[in-house]
Order: sequence, then structure tokens, then C-alpha cells
Amino acid sequence: MAKPLKKHKGSLSRSQRHSEAQETQIPSSISSSSLFSSEEQRIRYTNLFSSHSIIDPKFIDMDFFSNKSFECIQAFQNSNLIPFMSLKLPVYSELVKAFYSNLEIQESTLISKVYGIKMVIDQFLFYDLTQLSSESVPFEGTLNDDWKFDFSVHDIRQLVCTNQADMTGRLLVGSLAFESRILHYLIMRILLPRSSNVAQVSEEDLIVMWAFHTGRQID
Repeated sequence: MAKPLKKHKGSLSRSQRHSEAQETQIPSSISSSSLFSSEEQRIRYTNLFSSHSIIDPKFIDMDFFSNKSFECIQAFQNSNLIPFMSLKLPVYSELVKAFYSNLEIQESTLISKVYGIKMVIDQFLFYDLTQLSSESVPFEGTLNDDWKFDFSVHDIRQLVCTNQADMTGRLLVGSLAFESRILHYLIMRILLPRSSNVAQVSEEDLIVMWAFHTGRQID
């Protein structure tokens, strides 16, 4: 499998991954001050959000995997995640930061106001927009109570790692088997994106990988 991976390395390049999911600038004619409905909101944005960067949007290119047989892709398809992971939409980073800066959460409903426009996103609208199923086990970054008797850190390490990997110490991406490395990459870059510790497999990563390997549905 090493030769195909080298051959297709360019297919996963940064430029191609972002060809259709690029950050789009807000027209200069629109004043940034109009993002906020009050001076308090503007000050909060300036102090807490303005300097933050948005993680670059990434999506899965199914054309790259179309003629290959990857178990992890089949796992994503079984979980109905491919449409969500394939979204290719423009991103307005300033609007994203303003949305979260003005955000309030009331009884599991997201409420924010940008440019004087109030947005209310409840669970029904969220699932309608993302086409994600809500009939699954809630996942909040830790091991779910329903899974505690089935999950074993040692067993999942043996499942996803190469034969030479250390089963006790800190787990790095280089210790993962080929299929598991792709699975981890897609989880870390698309489903649960983060901008740091990308070379390390966290406990949260292992739980999610285990869930996909064992066919469990995660909400």
C-alpha cells in the first residue's frame, strides 16, 4: 500500500482540500462595527474573539477514494456521515467569530445576532442543516456509560496499531496501521477538528475510532 499512498500524496494537498471550501472575505463596503447590536458585544468580540483564527475548513474528496477499498470510508458511509464530511461551502471567518462572540445558549438552543439578524438554531434545525442523524448515543468527549464494559484501551490499541507499536506509552500517529491512520486523520481534521497535537492520538480519538470499528452510532 505504500506506493499508492505516495502516488496520491498530492491529492491530499492543502491547495486541493481548500479549492472549494475557501475562506471568503466580507465585502469591504460593510462596516465591521455593524456586526454588533451593542457596544458590549463589540468590546467582547475585540477582547476575546478578534485575534482568534478559524481552523481551515476541510472536506473529504470521495473521488480520491472512489476506486479504493477502505474500511474506514465504509464505516463513515454506514454512519451516514459522508454528506456532512463532503460539504464544500465558503467560510466567512469574521462572521463565524462574530456569531460565537454574540452566542447565547438557552435550553440546548443556540441564539446569536449578527448584522442585527437574529439566528435561532435548535436541534431540529441543526440536524436539518447538517443532515446528521440524532438517533445515536450522545458523545461528549468521554467514554459513554453504555460502552464502559465493552471498551478496552489495550484492545483498541492492538486493533489500530502496527505490531511494533508500544502498547503502554504515549500513542503517536506513526504507530497506527495504514487504515487506522487514514481514519484518525479524517476524524481529527473533519469530524473533531483541532489545530494542535495533531501527531498524537488522544484518548478521545481512540474512543471515536473504537466506535467506528465496532459499528456504534455516535450523535
